[in-house]
Formats: sequence, C-alpha cells, structure tokens
Amino acid sequence: MRLAAAFCLPLLLLAASTRASVPPMDHVMVIIMENHGYDEVRTLSYTSKLIARSATLTQSYAVTHPSLPNYIALWSGSTLGVTDDNCPPGGSPFSAANLGQACEKAGVTWRTYCEDLPSAGWAGCSSGGYRRKHAPWTDFGNLDHGNEHPYADLAQDIAANRLPALSFVVPNNCNSTHDCSLTVGDAWLAANVPALLSAIGPHGLLIVTWDEDDNSTGNHVLTVLAGPTVKAGARYSTTVNHYNVLRTICDALGVAPMAKAATAAPIDGVWLATTTVAHTSWGRLKAAYR
Repeated sequence: MRLAAAFCLPLLLLAASTRASVPPMDHVMVIIMENHGYDEVRTLSYTSKLIARSATLTQSYAVTHPSLPNYIALWSGSTLGVTDDNCPPGGSPFSAANLGQACEKAGVTWRTYCEDLPSAGWAGCSSGGYRRKHAPWTDFGNLDHGNEHPYADLAQDIAANRLPALSFVVPNNCNSTHDCSLTVGDAWLAANVPALLSAIGPHGLLIVTWDEDDNSTGNHVLTVLAGPTVKAGARYSTTVNHYNVLRTICDALGVAPMAKAATAAPIDGVWLATTTVAHTSWGRLKAAYR
C-alpha cells in the first residue's frame, strides 16, 4: 500500500501541474496556412467565426523568412541554419531532435497529411500543389517516413478510428493561400475544419497557424487554438512564436521539448480546467521523470 500511495502522489501532482498550464491531450492537430499577416486573415468569413469560438494568440510571430525555416522551426525548435527554400535543404538529412522522433521515443503516434502528396513517404520536391518546403519532416533522417501521408488518408484514418495523437495537415499551395486568394483558403478551412474538430474528440486540440506573413507586418501571424479544451473567445496577448507553439504541443502530448522549444514558455491561461488524470500518458510521465 505504501508503494501504491508513493506512486499515486507523483501522478496527482503531475496532473495538477499540467492542468495549471497545458492539459494532456488525446489528439493534437496542426494546420499550417501560408504567407499572410494577422490583420489580413482574421476578418475572413469562416476564420472570424473560428476565432470567436476559439482561443487566439493575438501577438503570434513567425521566426524568419522564407517558408522552409519556419516549418523546420515549428517541427524541431530550430531553423537548423536553413535560410532558403532549397530542396533538399543544405545540411539535410538532419539528425536533430524533432517532433516525429520525440513522439516515436515516447510511444506517441504521429502522422502528417499533405494535399497533393503522391504517396506515403514520397521524397520529391513538388507534385501538383504539393511542395516539400512545406513538409519539414521529409528532411530528417531519424524518424519513420512511413508516417508521411497524402491528405486523402486522413479521412480514412478518422473513419477507421486510427487518428494519431499528433497530426500535421498541410493544404496544397492554392488552398493554403500561398498561390490563391484568401477567400479560397478561408473556404478550404470552412470545408475541412468542422470535421477535424469533431475527429479530435473531447480531449483534443486543433491549431491553425500561418507560417509567415507577406513581409508587410513584421511577421505577425494568426494562430488559433480550437477545440473543447480551450476557452471560447479567449485572447492571449503575450508575444509568442513558433517555438512557444511547439512547446505547447510537446507538453500536451507528454513528449520532450527540443532546442529552443525547451526554454520557450507554453501557452497558458486559455485552457478549460480538467479534473481527471485519465489522460496522462506514459510518454508524459517519462518526459517528467527524465
């Protein structure tokens, strides 16, 4: 009995500390849009409705230009010295810690879903509206590339009840607002986000963020935290960037944060209170007791 009590106490303390900041999540899904500033997109028809029922990071910033180093930063906590969109990037395949590797180490499932990706694990630079520069996981040599899937596979995984704990969703270059109008991207979100919000379940988080602005607003981008775990209409005014978002993802899934995410503060003050330890994962416990 003493052993059981000694083990339960850290569990309860861990649950309490997690509730004070980022609650444990069954599913975290990230949608990455392209190349528009905060004020350009926050008043769009569907996006404004999503903001109204979600938590908005009102001072969210990308870390650099152009696209690829921002994606690498959000995936690994560092730009890894990348300063351009070259395919493949200089220095790759990278061996640095990253979300995919961290999930695999902690026993947490992950997959990425990219529109117009020809097939799972495809390593080419472009196909249709797919661009490898928007898929940073392809540039790492220490993760399972079998987890990189076409977007059509997401609906199949949801229907088969195998949605992974972590998923990244990348629309094609038109639907992401990279090559097409803001209204096209807003319509894509309107057509896809409702079903994805339903799929993440009662202990899930959907993050919608833009990778960078269009060089007109100091890299001020819209980042929205949506789902049943956040306070509807909350506004988080602390200045944050992709490293804070990455830290929040790591804390939510119980995986070890890496590089600059390890010292970045997670997002707090926007979460609804939780009262159960049932969703504290083994990966989260291992990260806490390293």
